[in-house]
Amino acid sequence: PRTGYVFANSEHVIPIPNDGKGVLDDPKNYWSVFTAIDGDKMEVAWQVLVDGNLDNTDADYQGKYAFSTCYNPNKGTTVAEMTDHEQAWAVVFNIKRIEQAVASGDYKEMGGVKVVDGRKGSKYTRYIPVPNSPHGCNTAPDGVHVTFNGKLSPTVTMIDVRKLDDLFDNKIKERDIVVAEPE
Repeated sequence: PRTGYVFANSEHVIPIPNDGKGVLDDPKNYWSVFTAIDGDKMEVAWQVLVDGNLDNTDADYQGKYAFSTCYNPNKGTTVAEMTDHEQAWAVVFNIKRIEQAVASGDYKEMGGVKVVDGRKGSKYTRYIPVPNSPHGCNTAPDGVHVTFNGKLSPTVTMIDVRKLDDLFDNKIKERDIVVAEPE
């Protein structure tokens, strides 16, 4: 891994002991967790709570950011509910900010794991609107571009990682980092 972490995704996790209860009863309890595993120790380093269902993941070559495609922004519990929208998003994780949050205690401990809140509006993540149901994520060998491809949309959204610092500093908007979106 380019970051020293191994990343993994979990779906249908609620921020209480995960017994699976409550998700179908109240979609407000429906989130996913992005997990960073320390590659040397093979232990969970931290997790980030996010909105939607996470799918494929990659990281940039500088070790500053990780990315995950994310579908089901409506927190649906049926296929129809999960696919009834025009756009979903790709989530960008600011690794340095997340590490600082863990070091400074800006997390909740759940089951012995440090969990940072990265839901929409967080300073630790950015949600890039992309066409419906993105299920592919790949950082290009040029180290500049990351692509997110659709499952229900025949498109590929390409972003420029050099713009991410400005995005996280709120100098530009989420779609300003998109440089192409071919079919």
